[in-house]
Amino acid sequence: MRYLAILITCAALLLGGCGDSPKTAAKPTEGAPMPSITVTDFDGATLNLDSQRGKLVVLHIWATWCPPCREELPGLDRLAKSLDPNHYTVIGLSIDEDVNLVREFNLKYGISFAHYIDPEMKVAQQLGVTATPETFLIGPDGKLVRHMIGDQPWDTPGMRQVLEQAYNGQRGKSGAYW
Repeated sequence: MRYLAILITCAALLLGGCGDSPKTAAKPTEGAPMPSITVTDFDGATLNLDSQRGKLVVLHIWATWCPPCREELPGLDRLAKSLDPNHYTVIGLSIDEDVNLVREFNLKYGISFAHYIDPEMKVAQQLGVTATPETFLIGPDGKLVRHMIGDQPWDTPGMRQVLEQAYNGQRGKSGAYW
């Protein structure tokens, strides 16, 4: 079964994504409340994202077998280290089946922001994830501010501005969330 997922992943890479999840729910809508999400860390402890209200949450879904994910994670880590923890939290959610692969990756590349694992893709399916990486910016009020598919330039001034605007509830010129 995992080999089929890898084949689908390779095909998706050619199309600009890094994975495909055939069983997905409808994606949350920007501006609407996010569903209640509980993630599990490497040791089995859980975190309900509702506990992060008051902060902008960057929920980043990725996998070690996804080349764009591996390339962008160090930049996301640099961004996470530069953000005020009273206003922002960065959460990595790996869909890898093997927690040890994720631990080894994080150690090898010095990734230090909070990481959780979703080996059965329950959270990914709940959010309608169709490719990796996918990122959900969840506003301090618990509403989806922005949904991004694909790798991002995380440690750039432009991205920092996007996060600051999202934290402050500002919208783009069109009235949409960028």
